[in-house]
Amino acid sequence: MLERDRISGGQAVLLNITMIIATAMLGAPAIAATHARQDAWLSMLLATLLALPIALVTVKLGTLFPQKTLVEYTGDILGKWPGKLIGLLYLLWFIQICAVMIREYGNFLVDVFLPETPLIAINIIGAALAAYTVKKGLEVLVRVNQIFLPLILISVVLIFLLALPEMRIERFLPAFETGAVDIFRGAVAPLAWMGEISTFAMLIPFLTRTGQAPRIAIITIPLVGLFFTLLTVASIAVFGPNIANMNFPVLNTARVINIANFIDRPEPLVMTIWVTGGLLKISIFYYVIVLGSAQWLALKDYRPLVLPVGVILAALSMAMADNILEISHFIAYIWPPYALITFELGIPVLLLTIALLRKQGGNKS
Repeated sequence: MLERDRISGGQAVLLNITMIIATAMLGAPAIAATHARQDAWLSMLLATLLALPIALVTVKLGTLFPQKTLVEYTGDILGKWPGKLIGLLYLLWFIQICAVMIREYGNFLVDVFLPETPLIAINIIGAALAAYTVKKGLEVLVRVNQIFLPLILISVVLIFLLALPEMRIERFLPAFETGAVDIFRGAVAPLAWMGEISTFAMLIPFLTRTGQAPRIAIITIPLVGLFFTLLTVASIAVFGPNIANMNFPVLNTARVINIANFIDRPEPLVMTIWVTGGLLKISIFYYVIVLGSAQWLALKDYRPLVLPVGVILAALSMAMADNILEISHFIAYIWPPYALITFELGIPVLLLTIALLRKQGGNKS
């Protein structure tokens, strides 16, 4: 096995939470509100319910093949070459996700805090920091995440607690105005983010007990859903349906904070949250890419791939869009349906169905 490090159930939950929320938390309420307006919090709850089956399909596959990652067991299920093709498609998908995250990371810093800094410089620095973490191995990545994720979550909660004086219940009215269709449409993008738990299929073999995978998924999704729902409720309470016109409602919330002229506009805290969370999520997907690529190429070590993959990610992050509007449109409207239909639900359900019909795999942990 290419990776000898092991992670506990608790560490896996924290890793999955970071994998889903780290870059989405600043913009998730706005994207849901584009369709559902002041009912966007209902979209978050709906997305949480719909994400549970996706998570359970992922972990069922993982427990059928407890010693293999997604890239490896596709060959067992479909045969060598069809399995290789599906594995390659997933690797390309992971690369796309990671490149988009690097671009989001760079756009946020350049547009909001560092307007004089070239975007390419920020992207290269972000990719380089992630590469350093990945080269240190899974255990280091997990432990860094274990330290910083709680601080990120506490910081976000603190921002909204400080914004309590600006919150108004009437901003949720009229309730249920948008209707079921728009509430569902508002749930699609959050559901696609929560569906990124399908990436957990690359990490299940490294659990200390692979039999814990279903419990990890069942804990992760409700926690993520609760976080997104509270984030959306707080954003609507401060700005109402106007959050649909904001790129980063959490940042806008920080800008309205003023406690007796003592605590005023804690925007640096938002930057710290974004930089730390973004780098952690980029590192997780970066690790999955180099690990999966090494398995796909039948290499004995993934570390020689770290540098070339980093170059590809940095270059792709610049080439994929001309400006923040293009990347925002892709994230909100194009990526969610195609990710859900293919990589998060369609292919996993197909793989699981074939594996069960052929009675492949086992439940050994």
